[in-house]
Amino acid sequence: MDLHGVGLGIAVTGVMTWLGGTQAAGVLWVELGLLAIAGGLYVMWHLPRHSAASAPSAIAVVRKRPAPSVGSGNLGVVLCYSAFGFGYIVPATFLPTMARQLVSDPLVFGLTWPIFGTAAALSVAFAAHRLHGWSRRKVWAIAQGVMAVGTLLPLLQPALWVLAASAVLVGGTFMVTTMAGLQLARERMPANPTPLLARMTAGFAAGQIAGPLLVRLIGDTRVAGWDALSLASAAASLLLATTSIWLWRDGIASAPKQQST
Repeated sequence: MDLHGVGLGIAVTGVMTWLGGTQAAGVLWVELGLLAIAGGLYVMWHLPRHSAASAPSAIAVVRKRPAPSVGSGNLGVVLCYSAFGFGYIVPATFLPTMARQLVSDPLVFGLTWPIFGTAAALSVAFAAHRLHGWSRRKVWAIAQGVMAVGTLLPLLQPALWVLAASAVLVGGTFMVTTMAGLQLARERMPANPTPLLARMTAGFAAGQIAGPLLVRLIGDTRVAGWDALSLASAAASLLLATTSIWLWRDGIASAPKQQST
């Protein structure tokens, strides 16, 4: 899986939406649809021709291998990945909305998505070249902690530069978190990580759905002067920070201890 492509895709679509912000919404949808079709054709053209022929034998091998139980020891990992889904989706969905509340010019508030996607693409390259020797759990913990700062910043000061910083911090960590989390799952269950990966992915998807739903459920209600976006951002920050600490502390506890001489 090429994680660079996700960030580049967000950056390209963000630039298209940003530059076309003065167009009608229908025109933008058509342009983005054409871009998606072009991407799909590119993938189909570059797929290995022998993949379909070799699929049955590969499936047979997987079926013969007994699938180990995920086990209760991985519940914390699944919950942390679920919290990541919730924490990431709040700014990923609503940062342009927050920026639009400050300035109505689409050429200004629309910059959040290109910034978000560019940070995602660059962060994957940085992690691949600089963090390859690090513990997957610690990389995940650090990335999730930095993301918590990114979701917290808009609560501290409503300013465009704060939202830009939030886009960099969240965009620059969500793909690293994805990479580290999935790699950790493979480390924990090297024989067959599929069951754990499936639970983590399902938890992540549930978190993604829960974020916008929470904003919708809160609606126009205000608590201590905070609106729905502020309350959701606060919940995201708390979940991300808590799970980041758990990942870091659990990583230290599970690390092999050196015997003193």
